[in-house]
Amino acid sequence: MVRRRLAVVALTVFAVAFAVRMAPTLWTPYPFNPDGFVFAAQARDSIAAGSLVETVEPYGYTFPTLLSIVALVTAVAPLWIAQPTIAFVGAVPSVIAAVLTWQVADQRGTAPSVTAIASLAAGTTLALEGVFLRRTVAVSYEVLGILFVPLVAIAAYRFFQTEQRRWGLVTGAFLLVLPITHHLSAIMAALTLTAVCVLAGLETWRRRALSVVLLVVVWAYVGAYYWVVDPAYTGEPVEQYGLFVAWIVLLCALAYWLSTAAPAVVRGTIGGGLLFGFAVVVADAVWGVFPGTMAPPSLLLVLLAPLVVLAVLGSWGVPSATGPHGSRAVVLALLLAPLVWVGFSLTRGVDPAIEIFVQRGQTFAHLAVVVSAGVAIVDLADRTTPRSRRTVAVSLAVVLCLCALASLPIAFVGLEALSYQGTTTGEEFAAATFATTTLGAEWTSDDHLTRIAGNYYEAGGSSQPAADWLREGGGELHCPTALQSSWQTVGAQQYPETPVTISQPAYDAAIDGGHAIYATTGSDPVTIVVPTGTPAC
Repeated sequence: MVRRRLAVVALTVFAVAFAVRMAPTLWTPYPFNPDGFVFAAQARDSIAAGSLVETVEPYGYTFPTLLSIVALVTAVAPLWIAQPTIAFVGAVPSVIAAVLTWQVADQRGTAPSVTAIASLAAGTTLALEGVFLRRTVAVSYEVLGILFVPLVAIAAYRFFQTEQRRWGLVTGAFLLVLPITHHLSAIMAALTLTAVCVLAGLETWRRRALSVVLLVVVWAYVGAYYWVVDPAYTGEPVEQYGLFVAWIVLLCALAYWLSTAAPAVVRGTIGGGLLFGFAVVVADAVWGVFPGTMAPPSLLLVLLAPLVVLAVLGSWGVPSATGPHGSRAVVLALLLAPLVWVGFSLTRGVDPAIEIFVQRGQTFAHLAVVVSAGVAIVDLADRTTPRSRRTVAVSLAVVLCLCALASLPIAFVGLEALSYQGTTTGEEFAAATFATTTLGAEWTSDDHLTRIAGNYYEAGGSSQPAADWLREGGGELHCPTALQSSWQTVGAQQYPETPVTISQPAYDAAIDGGHAIYATTGSDPVTIVVPTGTPAC
């Protein structure tokens, strides 16, 4: 009966998570996230060549390989199967959250009905919560990394717990493949494994010795691999190795301390860390903490506000959801690793690269926070009378899920709230295709359209001439330009900087003053204009 309930919860959560990650197909057939065109093109070219093409980076082999296999098995082109593939992969972490919540609640001896409610709430919250959804709906190799990190933590702790070779092989397989999956995810997995090893080593000297050996091997492998391939951004920990090592030491100390500390201390420490994260966002909106990037607009702050409820519930549940043993140790490791990474990033400095570190790193903490919030439902329900226990659990679960639902637009919002447009419309793709095939590299547009062309066709124009023209307020065009109507409202994408708008008179004058050789219809028309004089891009 218990397994049947758990299976129903897991299937329900997966269905919700998969469906919401397929939502972009309702308004576009193309991958959500223009960077997804890179992987679709790599898979397309790899299928044609019969092996991975040279354009695949050595820290990103896994996802193009997976996409190529799925495309071959389904006989659907990578461009069209990319979103369903990522929807499947991105839905699994929500199921993991539900299962971990179930295991922790079950260890408390909670009533099965309350356990089921809390598990369903935790999984559904992670499925719908906008910030996490934004990362796991995007067609990106990072989504595989977000899935692999909790699997590493679970498998590694099971290996220490049982000392069975099969769990060691599973752990080794994930660790072996992570550096060729996603560079930040590999570092996050190593940090998570460090916390797992500290917690596992608390029990016996044999496990301590095994933990030390495993950590030396893993950090040596990850460090050596990235020393050779030198992927973007991973040079930061190397350049600041002293600071990075200091934060690893702090990670070990926190894992040991928080696993045995008093509940009030744990709540205060983790709750303070989570609320500090919200404070950084607000400070960035008010003072622009990260120069050279877009400050969060008020719309984004409004959409983020409901997640304060998740942070509060998660903070309350942390003492019950984390600990030195079992699934609680896994949750603690998954929580501490990204918090330490964010701490390292913020103490490193403030620039666009650091903002990327913080944005990407905090994503890995959501699973553990959601599990803690689910366990908080159990804890608060257990404090009431048996008659009202189920009512309290249902009420808290509904509130938690509604807060997650209220934040969901973050995942799909465009330049109104973020500096990066995830959706690619049919008109945009057609315009980028026409410009690339007709004009080659002699054209320009904003960062969105040029990114689409560059990612899928490995050619196309530069965004710089358009950016210069926009910042000058318009005027005569000197380079063939793909102009988009929304530049007059939400602005032209200049990621990671704030979008730049152009006035309607300047926009209309640019079209009237040149030769319009291509135009689309739709809600956001694109017009390609060639200047009357000699093009100078």
